[in-house]
Amino acid sequence: MIRVLLAAAAAAMLALAALWGGQAAVSHSRPGHEDLTFWVHHGGLEQIDVEGELGFGDAARILMRRRANAEAIRKLRNRFVFTTREFDKLPADTARASFVIAQNRVFNLIDGKGMAHRVVETAPGMVKRMVAGNERTFDVRPLVKLKVNVSQPARIYLTGADGLGYAPKGTVSRFASEPAEQYFHARGPFEIELPAGETVIEAVRGPEYKLSRRVVDLRAPTEVKITLERWIDMAERRWYSSDAHIHANYTAEHHQVVTKDDVLTYTLAEDLHVPNMVVGNSTGAFLHDEGFFAGRLDPISRPPYLVWWNEEMRNGGAYGHMCLYGLKKLVHPAFTGFRDTRNADDYPPNYAQAKAAQEQGGAVTYAHPGYAPTFEGASMKEMPVDLALGQIDAMDVASNNPEEVAMEMWYRLLNCGFRVGISAGTDSFTNVADHYTPGGHRVYAHLAGPNRYEDWLAAYKRGRTFATNGPMIFLKVEGREPGDEVKLPAGPREVRVSLEVKSNIPVDKVELVVNGKPRPFTPVVRLDRSSWLAARVTGPWHRLVLNDGYAFAHTSPVYVFLGAEPIQSREDARFWTEWIDKLIQRTIERGRFSTPERREETVALFRKAREIYARQAR
Repeated sequence: MIRVLLAAAAAAMLALAALWGGQAAVSHSRPGHEDLTFWVHHGGLEQIDVEGELGFGDAARILMRRRANAEAIRKLRNRFVFTTREFDKLPADTARASFVIAQNRVFNLIDGKGMAHRVVETAPGMVKRMVAGNERTFDVRPLVKLKVNVSQPARIYLTGADGLGYAPKGTVSRFASEPAEQYFHARGPFEIELPAGETVIEAVRGPEYKLSRRVVDLRAPTEVKITLERWIDMAERRWYSSDAHIHANYTAEHHQVVTKDDVLTYTLAEDLHVPNMVVGNSTGAFLHDEGFFAGRLDPISRPPYLVWWNEEMRNGGAYGHMCLYGLKKLVHPAFTGFRDTRNADDYPPNYAQAKAAQEQGGAVTYAHPGYAPTFEGASMKEMPVDLALGQIDAMDVASNNPEEVAMEMWYRLLNCGFRVGISAGTDSFTNVADHYTPGGHRVYAHLAGPNRYEDWLAAYKRGRTFATNGPMIFLKVEGREPGDEVKLPAGPREVRVSLEVKSNIPVDKVELVVNGKPRPFTPVVRLDRSSWLAARVTGPWHRLVLNDGYAFAHTSPVYVFLGAEPIQSREDARFWTEWIDKLIQRTIERGRFSTPERREETVALFRKAREIYARQAR
């Protein structure tokens, strides 16, 4: 075993190796190396043990540990997905070593032929410049103890004097997908030994706190205090946040290492009031985290932080995925359409599971809607059916898919007169080190009083919500807020609109959206027909936007009715009619059904929904 302190030299010299880590999360590691940087563990981040050559993924994540490499790595990624596996695209870097007092430590350098055979040993506490045998010179520093007291649970960025990110033993080290930065969550004080010299400690708690920063010249054992400061208190306004789509453990059956205590840690550290922890399958029949499901608030909850294990209902490709809230019992089958499993059929359609969740008093949102606003490019293929038949409450417009794509499809559904609130879900796999940060997208719901789960769920189902990755946005139309109706006499009318935007990160565009058409904000809007109104805000990418390429927030609609006229659009109803035609055709030609009766039942359901859109399109 060669012991390496997370070091790489001239990354282009490494040999390419990759291994798929599972659905939607790719390790790009050499076989047997997935534990190096891909999977999480509770050992913090101080050093990595490498045996043999590094694969591209591990080399890249090793380089991500150096803060100065973040911008270069960002250019090679789309969120957490690497868009290249060419080593010569990685930033060149140099090896670094540190040494524990009273203990020799050995490290190895990469010499252009994979892993080098040159080894350096030092005596305890040695401080000098050293030539390591390949004509490169390195600084070797002693380690010094640092104790940090953080006023509240927080996300911590800890950077040593060597420019590398660190995490103390007992914590889970992660990488933020969009900033390409290493961090960890802490619930209380922590201690760690770091290289002597200038050390940077940064802490933040979700989107409602400012980023606190302390710089310490670490020469002797030091204790520092970090006090977090809010820039806004949403709970004081009775707005409480949720992430609709979090997997504690996912991707591989063998790596179920995230505990309930870990979930509580990142719930508190990200200031996430209602984390929707979902049980779900990945590529086979194994249901991740099924043992955590209880059908009630988990005892780890600390009001107003309410943890409830629910479900992601997943179809293998024909219908889409749904995240369920408020389940008293798991909805089965929890997955359909997966070959070589007990649920290989595309049956029942998602409608059945959505209806079962509603019958329990739960809520249903369609997850990660798609990458293109077309039947072929969307994953939410069955959503227009289930919405028309009354089983859908929300749609994850803010997710790991492009918001501009989700917005277009959401607007078309709203234009057909359906009430569907905005939601947000990260689809975070928290047992994968380099993945989405839970709460990086979130949906806020407005309550009348303190956060109680049943009240939060009712507000969510009503659409009294907005979704965000940072900015806060508050809309009223004629004094009514998102999810409400405004009823006015028939005929053209002017409505009064108020809009407040608050943000800790830059925003540069604030818009009203009326029947799917964005326009600059004005305090008075003329309506010629019944309409829905929402508001949205965007801005440039910022380091605190963790899962996305730009700042984004969007409210659910306020629905304004002029007389008895419904909100409707022939054009959009025609769009969804043609969409369902394609869904029916696909179901007939490509759907997997063990009996003709199952296929016929499914097609009949789809035709029932199609007629609802077709009547409006006539």
